[in-house]
Amino acid sequence: MKRIVLLIGLFLAISCGLREIGGMEDNDGVWWGPGRHVVTGSAAPEGKKSIWYAVGVDYPYDYDWLEGKEQGPVKCSLKVFANGVPLMKVPVGDVYEISSDPDMHRMIDGDLYTDYSTQTETVVRKNGSILFRYDAREMMLDMMVVEHDVYTLGQSRSGEGFSFRKNGEVLFSKSSGYAFPGSLHHGVQMCFAFCEPIVGEQDNVERYFVYRGGNVSQVALREDVRKVWDIIVSDDQVSYIASLVGVTAPVLSMGDNIRILELPSHSTPLQFNFIRNQEGIGFGPEPGIEGMLSKDGNICFCALWRGSKLAATFPDGYMSASSCDVEGETFCVLNGSRADNEGIIYYAGEQTVVPKGYCVSAGGQTLAVVNGLLYVGLTSKHGENASVWVEDEMKPLKINGFISHISGD
Repeated sequence: MKRIVLLIGLFLAISCGLREIGGMEDNDGVWWGPGRHVVTGSAAPEGKKSIWYAVGVDYPYDYDWLEGKEQGPVKCSLKVFANGVPLMKVPVGDVYEISSDPDMHRMIDGDLYTDYSTQTETVVRKNGSILFRYDAREMMLDMMVVEHDVYTLGQSRSGEGFSFRKNGEVLFSKSSGYAFPGSLHHGVQMCFAFCEPIVGEQDNVERYFVYRGGNVSQVALREDVRKVWDIIVSDDQVSYIASLVGVTAPVLSMGDNIRILELPSHSTPLQFNFIRNQEGIGFGPEPGIEGMLSKDGNICFCALWRGSKLAATFPDGYMSASSCDVEGETFCVLNGSRADNEGIIYYAGEQTVVPKGYCVSAGGQTLAVVNGLLYVGLTSKHGENASVWVEDEMKPLKINGFISHISGD
């Protein structure tokens, strides 16, 4: 009898909202569930992540979010799970100053950080409680927490200019140009890269710069650089991917070392970027790169590189939805361009098919490696509950909506 009661309790914890399982509501309307015990009671070997977090945008159980999501604002919540157990449920909406957009929330060290733009301000919250707000409408490119201080790299929503802030206070800003998403790095000092256009008599010329601990220096480029696709920066080195005048393939520059990227035959390069390191500790001697190319002038496909060496190519029409770099290995998931295409999961140099009827939502970070296992947040194409894929095993979560973020702690 006791076993039956325990099983019923487990079923309720998985299938109900936090209110139904006895969660507690705080002053900000956030419900806390039994996942708190998972977080506080977890133990793992030193340096190993032991908790995986999934964040989903959860709509009312009787709402068809696939059909109605474009029909205006609908009541929904950000639902957070720790190792598959409900951790918190945060209300979404203008009155709460919390958005359901996947790129406006993220888990950092077991806490949910959100950003929100009013008509005049940017508001940053932690687990639903306000941390700070400031006068500027910005889109967060990067957010990093260091010893309780929150550093943000935000691009103006007007499209021009950006700011680097600590707890909302400006440390550095520019009224024009843009910062490179994912370039914020904390080693000995805080670093990031940005571009600023120089107005000329005939046209504008882009110049690239690095911020290191309050000091700014221009990136020394070759004279034949036509376009810089992406830049990563650490305490002692600047690396970039660029196109050169008269050279078809892009080049990878790391310090004084420049190499040409291997291209698939009969392909034309379109776009490239570095794959960010999940640990936030910088990049190794051979960074991961993902790119988009065209074939025969109109067919697009994706490819991966390790350093300048071509590592993988994918079928026509598959676009990268989320990726990360872990200890010199690339992990990514791709969606097909047609509704009947199943996605592709790439890990450990192998490709596997996303389970039938599922895909990955765009705009968020929906995969992570936790304690050596790859976790991928999958969203149903048919309005069923979302699931987390772990090494060919599906872990269903009570989310009537889509998974927007996966991370580990």
